[in-house]
Amino acid sequence: MQRISDWWIQLPRVWQLGLGLAGGLIIVIMGWGLLAPLKAPAAGPQPLVSTAVTSQVSHSRSSLMENSTRSGSVVSHPTRIFVDVQGAVHHPGLYQFTNEMRVADALKAAGGLVNRADRRQVNLAARLTDQQQLYLPLKGEKVPPTATQMTGATSTSESAATVVNLNSATVAELQQLTGVGEKKAEKIVAYRNDHGSFQSVKDLAQVPGFGDKTVANLADQLTT
Repeated sequence: MQRISDWWIQLPRVWQLGLGLAGGLIIVIMGWGLLAPLKAPAAGPQPLVSTAVTSQVSHSRSSLMENSTRSGSVVSHPTRIFVDVQGAVHHPGLYQFTNEMRVADALKAAGGLVNRADRRQVNLAARLTDQQQLYLPLKGEKVPPTATQMTGATSTSESAATVVNLNSATVAELQQLTGVGEKKAEKIVAYRNDHGSFQSVKDLAQVPGFGDKTVANLADQLTT
């Protein structure tokens, strides 16, 4: 150490300053190198995500899924039905349709109407129903009471009106006629008991309470 001290004293003043600055710079650089690894790495920039936007997106997705589910539940599939097509068609028989089809579809499936068919009694727009018997009449033909005549009916429950026999019907059966209540039905039975059987439907006008207009309106529902 004495030798180093003597050597340092013998150096010119300029050299002493230069070596002192160089040594101080070396010490600073070494100290910085030792301290740098101890510093915690700076956190990188984080993306700013709005909680309000996230909530809105989640709500929109939930709404879309809910609407999709509801839309799917509304979708309905056509139901198969079977209709017995009879009467004035080229190929009568049992045919399969869907519940959205009409009488026009049934006629097409059965080969169409024959030349003698009474087109005026056919409602092409009427909807078909399951287990229905569709009867297409000929010109001048009287439709059987058991057949479903499609002249405006839209279901089997709206089939042709029930035909009542004036000479054999009971009071209860006579009340099935349009506009005929218990009292009028009793008058018909009383007239029949007093005067015998009706010779024609027009004879009903002889019963009190039944005028010609009323009898005309009931003519399709009566027989003798």
